[in-house]
Amino acid sequence: MASSKLSKAVLIPLDAQNQDAPEDSWITVQFNPASLKVTLSNTLKDSNSGSGQSKAAQFVDKSESTLAIELVFDTSVLDGENLTQTDGTQTLLHEDVRKQTQRIATEFMKPQDAESNQPKAPKRCRFQWGSFSFIGMLSSYNETLDFFSPEGVPLRATLALSFKQDSYQFDIIDLKDALRQQGRLAVDGEGVSAADANLAANRDPKQWRDTALYNGMENPRFSDNQGVVMPPSGANSGSGSGGGYRYGQSDTLGTQIPGAF
Repeated sequence: MASSKLSKAVLIPLDAQNQDAPEDSWITVQFNPASLKVTLSNTLKDSNSGSGQSKAAQFVDKSESTLAIELVFDTSVLDGENLTQTDGTQTLLHEDVRKQTQRIATEFMKPQDAESNQPKAPKRCRFQWGSFSFIGMLSSYNETLDFFSPEGVPLRATLALSFKQDSYQFDIIDLKDALRQQGRLAVDGEGVSAADANLAANRDPKQWRDTALYNGMENPRFSDNQGVVMPPSGANSGSGSGGGYRYGQSDTLGTQIPGAF
């Protein structure tokens, strides 16, 4: 059986019109969350004006949607850097995990124009993972550091995040329709080779290996019934020059586009 593609969850900054910011500002999670907790609540208000009626009509005064997630970031799984000491010995240094988590705090928790007399609210965020999408403002940020290097550098962090939106929302994204609109779904159906899929998407058929790996095709000559999805432009599997995506727990695979598989 062919292995499946691994879609990574993304945190996408939104502008005042709720439009996505450019892709280079999106934050891709290192590990997908184990679960998502969505809470929908209504505050009811009745029309009883004190007349003593026992069955007053009720109306929704306010609706609220909340998303709670936990994200784990761990730089101990990444390659460290060798630092040569004055005595000629080398020490393996790891990156401070807060360099990764700081992006989330700065982008979605820190007020805009924080130094002014009237700081603006932080940017709103769209959390997306496959067909799941939630728009809200980051209302709480709790970071737990629980693994340190011998030098005292924090290497693992768990973020407990809560997003709120003052309205009802329950969005389900049609993945294939979104990919078609973006020109990423090259072939919808089975029995097509990775090379032919590249031709259908106006890409170099010689790059069939990257397409096959991205789609988890056991046999690059035959796609499964889900069709063939093109890798992000400019990405490659790492088999050539320049690195790219790879499979594994700490991989960086993820289309980073709305509606990604």
